[in-house]
Amino acid sequence: MNELDATHKEFLLREAQSLLDFARGSVIESGGFGYLDSEGKVDPSKPLESYVQARMIQVFGVGHKLGLASSEKLIEHGLNSLTGYFQDKENGGFYKSTDGKGMPLNQRKNAYDHMFVLLAATTAMDLGMKGADQLFSHVDSIIDQYFWDSQFKMMSNEWNQDFSEQDTYRGINANMHAVEALLAAFDVTGKTIFRERAFEISKRAINQFAREYEWMLPEHFDSEWNVLQEFNSENKADPFRPYGVTIGHLFEWSRLILQLEKVMQSTESDRSWMLDSAKSLYEIARKFGWAADGSPGFVYTIDWQKKPVVKSRMQWVAGEAVMTAFALWDVTGEKDYLDDYYSWWSYIQENVIDKEFGSWHHELDAAQKVTSGTWSGKPDVYHAFSASIFPILPLGASLIGSAKKLSR
Repeated sequence: MNELDATHKEFLLREAQSLLDFARGSVIESGGFGYLDSEGKVDPSKPLESYVQARMIQVFGVGHKLGLASSEKLIEHGLNSLTGYFQDKENGGFYKSTDGKGMPLNQRKNAYDHMFVLLAATTAMDLGMKGADQLFSHVDSIIDQYFWDSQFKMMSNEWNQDFSEQDTYRGINANMHAVEALLAAFDVTGKTIFRERAFEISKRAINQFAREYEWMLPEHFDSEWNVLQEFNSENKADPFRPYGVTIGHLFEWSRLILQLEKVMQSTESDRSWMLDSAKSLYEIARKFGWAADGSPGFVYTIDWQKKPVVKSRMQWVAGEAVMTAFALWDVTGEKDYLDDYYSWWSYIQENVIDKEFGSWHHELDAAQKVTSGTWSGKPDVYHAFSASIFPILPLGASLIGSAKKLSR
């Protein structure tokens, strides 16, 4: 592992601690983690979201593993929320959102949410939390039965409440987070099926789809995995299915491929495409995402002509950029990646970190002013916290796996 400047590492640890402190404000005494507003208070107008519960468990769990804070009660709080408010006891799986009393506000069953539940359950299971094993087994079974498509070796996207009707949409976003969760599951359980599925998803998404589109990774597909280039052309700034090419996802896939490559065995599937693909995705994101409209920061999306579409600067994109720059420097030793890393962290420190209320501004405009075209408030600290601890961990398949190695 390449070593960072000691002063910078100290900053990263302080920032991680600050984000954990901010995240505690999401606790709702009656149950669950709420959506935080810009000042770090629960926004009562927002429903409880299953992915937010899972992300908070992940953040508190990794923080606990690293010894940054004692978070067992917070993790238990989150696990109780998932099983008490979100788990469909009749049909299985997890609701997308509830009213905080266990009444579902959206009865659809989404792959995106289930991948985060798998990630959270994996982290909690590694910590030996009560009920985590059962949660892991349940969500793993649901994913295997309803979301894993053995024909295409990808995750499908959405079902109705009783899993009797499947939506025809297929998406890259859920599959990307599937790779993240599957790698964590492999790290914690050692079961190779999780690594194998992560590899198959990555190979199709990146070595096929992204390569065919010259690393302009398509996001949206029909049920036969045909590209839908104009999907959401009328709703370009969608928070989960935006139109065009998503800069942050190019970075995120680049990083995940490098993490996956770390645990692939030399005798197994061909890995020759992995580093080249990671570099290529990074270069597209860097060249056409950073200051694409003449102002600092990464634009959210670009069109198929590589022109900016949604120019808002999302905090999660900056977080993914620094993690990926670090990972590529760690793997290659090439100084250009380290230069990018420090440059983008300087941007985050100057513009993205909220020095008054804490955490990171979720969305800025081209003038670096807070805006809310896609995201209001500061719903969770998942990306910011990950960006703060990733560079101080040994590069491995998952955060929890790397935290385990560091804590030994």
